[in-house]
Amino acid sequence: MRPNTAETPLRGAKRVPVQTRALKTRAALLAAVEEIVAEDGAEAVTTTSVAERTGVSVGSLYRYFADRDALLLAAYDATVERIAAASVERLAELDEDTPVEDAARLLLRVYLDEAEAIPAHTNLLRAMRSIRTTEEEQDPANVTIIGERIAPFLKRFAPDARLDPARLHFMNVLIGNLVDLYLVTPGTRDERAARRDEIEAHMLLALRRAIRPGR
Repeated sequence: MRPNTAETPLRGAKRVPVQTRALKTRAALLAAVEEIVAEDGAEAVTTTSVAERTGVSVGSLYRYFADRDALLLAAYDATVERIAAASVERLAELDEDTPVEDAARLLLRVYLDEAEAIPAHTNLLRAMRSIRTTEEEQDPANVTIIGERIAPFLKRFAPDARLDPARLHFMNVLIGNLVDLYLVTPGTRDERAARRDEIEAHMLLALRRAIRPGR
């Protein structure tokens, strides 16, 4: 659930290019990774398969990504960014006086719906989990949803809340792990609906404690 930012570069990734052509090439490489994962799974991703699909030479590919793992991590983070952006767009449609818990429910629902709508996301998530260590995943430098999504969300819908940064970090790690587990765990429609309810219950409890840390 948690993407990296340009300030915290991916393991093995090169500096994100700024030239328009280079940006398009990088985007094409990541799109190819996503297509391959959606069609054949993450195990089918190699620097050669990505280069062949895009028409980019393997040598040129290495200007952007150091290896296969860096490609998979960057492709995963790109899907998370799209999911998070769509979630924020939906929140922007809400009135300022929307209760914070109602807004949180919407945020969770949209995030999960968007994640399930991207064919490659779950397999990219599995790949990410096999590459990044737990320590790397829970490092505050890598848990950027707090700074980019959660904190502004709380500022808007709970402007008078006394926010506890440590509790915010805990909430993000907790909900992020629950969301990831939900996405990679198969089940019937009823089972998945029940799991969504469980995640929502944990999220609301953590949210209440984060915005009212003295209670």
